[in-house]
Amino acid sequence: MNLRRAIYLVVVVVLLSSLAIGRSIQKESESQTLVKSARFLEEKPLDKQAKDVRSWAITWIIQTDKVSVKACSLIISGVKKKYKYESELFGQYTIGMAAFKLAHPDKSSEEDAAQMAGVESTVVTYQAILKEQPKAQDAFMDSLVAKRTDGTLADYVKANNCKDK
Repeated sequence: MNLRRAIYLVVVVVLLSSLAIGRSIQKESESQTLVKSARFLEEKPLDKQAKDVRSWAITWIIQTDKVSVKACSLIISGVKKKYKYESELFGQYTIGMAAFKLAHPDKSSEEDAAQMAGVESTVVTYQAILKEQPKAQDAFMDSLVAKRTDGTLADYVKANNCKDK
């Protein structure tokens, strides 16, 4: 009888440990999936799966304790409210910051770097949108592309970052 209880206890402990390890692996793979999703959305923001991928990514960022981001409206506030792809760009900004923090955990507390990664991701996404929809231009996003080209984007992000005051 004691041997049965001991075996039962060992089996329960092993099963519970397996579940905990499985959850840990699942969280890790979700982090990796977020990073991969960010790259996919940069390359194919108008793909037929992009909306679902974006929705999953934003939901995961909101619900997870693995990463947190500070969305700074000052950085992309210049995008016209009626711009057709405004939600795609703002979503990519958020996803880009989270992907940066997950891919570079040693820099996850560097808010300027995370903001820059989010803006860079947004600019790349905007350029991908323009490849598919050349008439989808936005003057503010064009100015960010120009800043990226002339090397002043980092200065702009730093000056307009929504740091705690």
